[in-house]
Amino acid sequence: MVSLTNETKSYNEIFKKLYYNLYSNSNSSRAETIISDLSKLLLCKLADDKIYNGKLINEYLNNELDIEDSLIFLLKNGFPKIQAYTENFSLDEKALKSALSEIKNINLHNAPAQVIGDAFQALIGPKIRGDKGQFFTPKNVTKSMVKIVSPKPTDTILDPACGPGGFLTEAFSFIKNNFSNEEITGKFIGIDKDKDLAYFATALLEISTKGRSDVKNANSFEHLIEMWDNKENSEIADVILTNPPFGSKIGIKDKDILKRFSFGHDWLFDKEKGKWQKLNAVTNSQDPQILFIELCIRMLKPGGKLGVVLPEGVFGNKNYGFVWDYIRKHGEIFALLDCPRTTFQPSTDTKTNILFFKKFENSQERSINETALVSVALNCGHDKRGKTYTSTGEAFPDDFEKIANDFLTNDKKLWVECFLKDYYLVPRYYYNYVQQHQKQENTITFKELVENGFLSIRKGHEIGSDAYGTGDIPFIRTSDINNLEISNDPTNSISEEIYNQYADLQSLEEGDILFVFDGRYRIGNTSILTKYNKKCVVQSHLKILSLSKDSPYDPYEFLYLLNLPSVKEQIRSLVFIQSTLGTLGERINEIRLPKIDITSEWIKKIEDFKETIEMRALLLNKIRKFEHKYEL
Repeated sequence: MVSLTNETKSYNEIFKKLYYNLYSNSNSSRAETIISDLSKLLLCKLADDKIYNGKLINEYLNNELDIEDSLIFLLKNGFPKIQAYTENFSLDEKALKSALSEIKNINLHNAPAQVIGDAFQALIGPKIRGDKGQFFTPKNVTKSMVKIVSPKPTDTILDPACGPGGFLTEAFSFIKNNFSNEEITGKFIGIDKDKDLAYFATALLEISTKGRSDVKNANSFEHLIEMWDNKENSEIADVILTNPPFGSKIGIKDKDILKRFSFGHDWLFDKEKGKWQKLNAVTNSQDPQILFIELCIRMLKPGGKLGVVLPEGVFGNKNYGFVWDYIRKHGEIFALLDCPRTTFQPSTDTKTNILFFKKFENSQERSINETALVSVALNCGHDKRGKTYTSTGEAFPDDFEKIANDFLTNDKKLWVECFLKDYYLVPRYYYNYVQQHQKQENTITFKELVENGFLSIRKGHEIGSDAYGTGDIPFIRTSDINNLEISNDPTNSISEEIYNQYADLQSLEEGDILFVFDGRYRIGNTSILTKYNKKCVVQSHLKILSLSKDSPYDPYEFLYLLNLPSVKEQIRSLVFIQSTLGTLGERINEIRLPKIDITSEWIKKIEDFKETIEMRALLLNKIRKFEHKYEL
């Protein structure tokens, strides 16, 4: 049998041909149907290579054996637990043989598992999980999480939403590389309710762990309940690594499942006791990621470790406070890692962070460590389109590997130890707080400026879309604030009548600064009102910042400081993401500006900045006189 080179490119080409062969010849163009056939073909090939050295598939391709005595036989005898042999292929035999010919010269049993897994993930990852709230975890994130948790050769490692088995494959590789002199006696258990992905994971884990894995095609919640009902010990894992499905659109509504979980009930915050209380009522629906947190904690052995990817909304939403009360009751948060927004793009725009948790050794242990190590990854190795190289051929920077190596070697140069608040656990918030605390002698916060009467902060208003296009007075929205400029859309302009309803409420003056407060990507964008554009109405997602005459800053100094890289980084750290939308909340008061050392150089810099802004405002005002509105 021909042995292919280990280079990823070679495998990528082989599997790309295989996938598109299936795509072209399948009766369905649905990715799930194609993956089903692909998974079963992989299992056939793996069983044949392992047991018969490729003999049965060659005989099938040469018309010496029919499908029952070759492919179905291989599925039935090679993987009797997964019942794949009971299902028909969607491809006809001609298409099956054409697809098998693409991989006939690869010995899957002896193939480099990491390379094969990477090749398939790159090929099919974006195609199959989005509608189910699940997305393949990028390899660099998977690898980093494994390093931070650091599994041992004796550990039983579980992923209850395993997909193609990336965490388990990476965990095995980590153990093999770091404990080369020790026998691997632990188990690698995967659970996934998608049968095709369960088949797929079975094949890839069989390649990598050489029989040490066990993949179950099951609903993890039902599987855990079945263990409870059978009086089995559900604390089975030393390590859990997972990226569960998330999203309210796929909420769990099955009352039989919900009633068995604490997080399947309604919770109420008890103000007197200062903590959340579980109610008897079963909730109507619960987001899957919330139930998965409880599932993982209950399946961990005492002293076991968990690494889980979660949407940022869990970390920064007070309504999820009951989750953190439950977590702290059962163990300690030992690390939090902030992920860039682009981490799971282009598959999903959901902002995520990673929780690392260690379960208490025994039920009596309640000495909760309120501090945790926190780190922030600003770069994830690809852009929002998933490209890993720039147009000039340079690799996009990747912080995950550096952060994980720093944790593993115990250098902790990229981590800070923070005291965690009760229910706000967005990692970059704490990371920024520690950094800014060290600079507080030479800075002043928004809160201090307000308390001293130097600054007022007020909110804009919503006027309703019916008012759009009723006149010529600008209605300024978040999308209109770019590059320190207000570039309003004339189609949203309003009438004099509507303007008069809000003019006194907003009291806009020349020198007021508009600050994007809520939204998707523009939070922190700013612009200044001039004599040319001060007559307008401002949207509610904008804050109006007004400085008093005795303020230590004039408006242009203030605007300049708000756009310093150090201040922009602060603002990023103070924004909490709920689903795909972000907000500053009351944390706007924590923005810390440097105190000014008035020098001739500083004065010249601000004069130049002011002149540039004012000149542009003058030119924009001239240009608008040439505009003529009409409807298409």
